Amino acid sequence: MFERFTRQARQVVVQAQEETRNLGHPAVGSEHLLLAALSRRDDPATAALSRLGVTAGSCRAEVERLTDRGGSGLGPDDAESLRSLGIDPDEIRSRAEAAFGPGALDPAPERPEPARGLRRLVPVRRDRRGGARPGGHLAFTPRAKKALERSLREALSLKDRHIGTEHVLLALLDPEDKVTATVLRRLGTEPDTARAAVLSGLGRAA
Repeated sequence: MFERFTRQARQVVVQAQEETRNLGHPAVGSEHLLLAALSRRDDPATAALSRLGVTAGSCRAEVERLTDRGGSGLGPDDAESLRSLGIDPDEIRSRAEAAFGPGALDPAPERPEPARGLRRLVPVRRDRRGGARPGGHLAFTPRAKKALERSLREALSLKDRHIGTEHVLLALLDPEDKVTATVLRRLGTEPDTARAAVLSGLGRAA
C-alpha cells in the first residue's frame, strides 16, 4: 500500500511521529496524523478545513487537553465516556494515589509492534549497540493503522491511482474514530461536515 503514497503523504507519516514526540506521547495515534496533515498549509484539503476553524494549532490545543499529559492515563475517548457517566477520572486517580502512592494507576510500559510496512517510510535510528535511539521509529496505534488503511479506500473511491495528503485527511475524518471526532466537535464541527468541506475544496462531490 505504501508504494502508492505520494511524497507529501509520506511526509505526513514522518511528521506524525514528530508530533507524537513533541507531545510526549508513547505511540502515534490518528490524532497525530491529523496534526501532521493539517500542518501542510499549501494543501487544498487543509485550506478547506482551516475555513472551518480546524487548523494544526487549534487541533493541537485540543489534543493536548484531551490526552492530559499528567492526567488519568486513560485514552481521551475513555475519559470522555467516563465523564459522561458522571465519573471523574482525576478524582479516581487522586484517591488511588492517596491510598497506594504516586503513579498507582500508571499503565505498565508497552512496546507495541510497529505497523507492518511503516518501517520503510521511517527507518529506525540505532545507537552503536543496536538499540533504538530517541528520535527513531515510533509504533502506530490500531487507530492510526486503520486510518492509513482507510486512506487507500478513500483513494479508490475517488478513482485516484495515488494516495495523497487529501486521502489521508479524508480517512481521518471518520466519525467512528472517537479521538479525531471529539477533537473536531470541540472545534465546533462534525466529521461529516469537515469531510464535505474537504471534498468541496478538492472540487469533488460530497
